[in-house]
This record gives sequence, C-alpha cells and structure tokens, in this order.
Amino acid sequence: MKKRKPVGMLMTLALLCLAAPTAAAGRQAQSAALPGEEIVARAWKAMFGERSSADLRSIYVEGYFHGAAVPNRQTVRRPNLFRNETRAGVLVFDGKRAAWASRVPDEKGNHRGPELIEEKYWRHFEVDIAIIFPAFFDHPAELRGSEPVNGSDAYKLFVPLPLGGSVTYFVDARSFLVTKRLVSWDGEGKGSEPPWENRIDRYVETDGVRFPDGYVYAGREGREKARYQNVRFNVDAPDELFRIADELN
Repeated sequence: MKKRKPVGMLMTLALLCLAAPTAAAGRQAQSAALPGEEIVARAWKAMFGERSSADLRSIYVEGYFHGAAVPNRQTVRRPNLFRNETRAGVLVFDGKRAAWASRVPDEKGNHRGPELIEEKYWRHFEVDIAIIFPAFFDHPAELRGSEPVNGSDAYKLFVPLPLGGSVTYFVDARSFLVTKRLVSWDGEGKGSEPPWENRIDRYVETDGVRFPDGYVYAGREGREKARYQNVRFNVDAPDELFRIADELN
C-alpha cells in the first residue's frame, strides 16, 4: 500500500509553491502600480516638502568635477536658463542657444570676446540643467516600468528634452528620490555613444530641501564623484545673467 503524505505537509507545499510567485508579483505590482503623475508628485515632496512648484524659481550650486579644487559655479532659473562660471570663462544658455559670455585669454595672452557655442552642443546645456534639477518637474515624462537600483525597486521616468537630449531618471519606490540617471545627448540614446550613467548615493538637507551631495560616474581613471557644495535656492537670477551678447545675434 502506498504511503500517503500527511495533509498538513501537502498544504504547506502548496502554500509555498503559491507564495513565491505571489510575493514576486506583489513586488512587481507595487513598483508599477503608481501612475507617472503620482510618482512625480511624490518625488517633489521627497525633495522639497510642502513647497509648491511656484515656490522654487532658481538653484545655485558649486560643483567640483574631476578632483578640481576650484568649483564650477552653476545657476539654473526654471525652466531653461543656465549659467556656468568656470575657470575657462562664463557659459550661458538662454533656453535656445548657448555662448561664451566671457573667456580667459588664450595661451598667447590674446583677448577673447563673447562667442556662440557650436549649435550641435546647445542640447548639452539642457542636460546640464536636467542633472541639477530633475527635468520631470518641468517637462512631460514617460513611465517606462521599474527595475532594481542598489537592491531597491525604482521607477523609470524617461524625459525627452526640447533640443534633442534625454534623461531617464530612476526614482526609488520607497524614498521617491532619484538614485540613478541615464543621460543621452541624442534623444533615445541610439547614437554612437551609449547613455551616460551616474548614480546618487547621498542626499543632504539644505533649507528644508533634500538635495544630492553630488553624483558618481565612470571617469577617466575609474569611478569618480562630482561633489556639490554651497547649494542655495531662489537666488537672485535676473535675465542679464543668461543673456547672450547682442553682437552674437
């Protein structure tokens, strides 16, 4: 006579078989349940608390890149104005075009005046803004599912930028803070260069706002960290800061 397995054991095995896929499905459903608009709203609250969008007009950051001891002083005025004060001179983007507002002398000491940046690089300035301030707060975003980042589910928000670049943001499904970005300067990232990945591993609180202390990326000699310091919000940012010289019009 065949031995029968105890009913309790059969029930336990059945529950285990059901539990594994159900738990996995539950995690997947949780990370895909929210619509894109809700994710953006929660991401705003995670960074800026109870401030309204109208309450945040400009951002100033000092960024240290490639181990430099002197920062780039960057100012963003929403939604699309950008100024970058570098050791080589001052770059401005007026939402459509980019130019050197001023430049240091060349290697022979010759004076160099204002100069338009080559048109194919104007989109890079939109990306610079999108790195400092998530573009899904000012531009339409497409929810493209979710995937793990550092062991935690993250929503993927794809944002095409007006001049042709794009950024895919990975928004943590628990904290609703951006933990990773994929940056492309040619829209969908189908060009010769793969999307540039950078990760945010730490946020600090400044004036009641949670803002990254920088981001990590693959540099020339391995992993590097761009560091942010002296972050300020709603700085004075008049039109003149972003104006392209009249002689370049």
